[in-house]
Amino acid sequence: MRIGTAYAQQIAIDGISERQSRLLEVQGQMSSGRRSLSDDPAAAAEAERLRSREARLGAEQRAIEHAKQMLGSADSALGDATDLLQAGRESLLAAANATSVASDRAKYAEQLRQVREQLLSVANRGDGTGGFIFGGQGSVAAPIDSTGTVYTPPAGTQQVGQEMVNPVSLDGRENFTAIRTATGTESIFAQLDAAIATLSNPNATSAVSTAAANTALSAVDRALDRFSYTRTTVGERLKAIDAHEEAVATGSIDNQARLSNLVDVDFAKAISEMTQHQTALQAAMKSYAQISRLSLFDYI
Repeated sequence: MRIGTAYAQQIAIDGISERQSRLLEVQGQMSSGRRSLSDDPAAAAEAERLRSREARLGAEQRAIEHAKQMLGSADSALGDATDLLQAGRESLLAAANATSVASDRAKYAEQLRQVREQLLSVANRGDGTGGFIFGGQGSVAAPIDSTGTVYTPPAGTQQVGQEMVNPVSLDGRENFTAIRTATGTESIFAQLDAAIATLSNPNATSAVSTAAANTALSAVDRALDRFSYTRTTVGERLKAIDAHEEAVATGSIDNQARLSNLVDVDFAKAISEMTQHQTALQAAMKSYAQISRLSLFDYI
């Protein structure tokens, strides 16, 4: 065989190999639905950044869902606490009536005792994840002791999120055991206990009982104001979270769309490219057959 013929034959073989390789590459991309970015470093780098961004958005969405669940539980607990104190307020109003007698006051004291026990239960309510709604910065045990005056966790709140930080607990100290007053702080439980002790004392005079009931009424009103403020804050935070959640969802959609444009196969284009490679491969094989005069290629 002459050198020119051998060279032409080798070129034909190289062409066949290249066409086969390109055809297999396109078929592989169509099978996986993903195109290779090995020949486009800029697109590969952008795709990696988009994947990292999507991972961060996923983590942010999980933090949002957790915050919404926790704050929803907090809003419910505050609503229950408000209802309980409203019931206690009615008992105190009745007890403050100068016409009430010792037996009536004893009945009101029992009603207040029930309110107090249920209120403590709300204050120590779990959040469903092993923590406590009013657990401050975290507690492994009920945050408020049985006296209603000792708050064990560090004051403050636990928070989650990166792009938007959200509380997932409330400070039980400022809502129950150390409510701000004009002269300092007070525990709503201690105030209720004082009223209960006086109203259940058969020897307490009407004037003393009325004064004790009025003192407790003032404390209840301050606690109700505090609950209202906290609940409003929770509601505003939930609104902000909803807006942020929408922004995160939109960002994720845009991110996924851009990533799809980079890595997903355009099947119409891929089919056209595959057809071109098949045609080119057949042409290369026919060319090689003509050069090598191999009968095998007459049947391909």
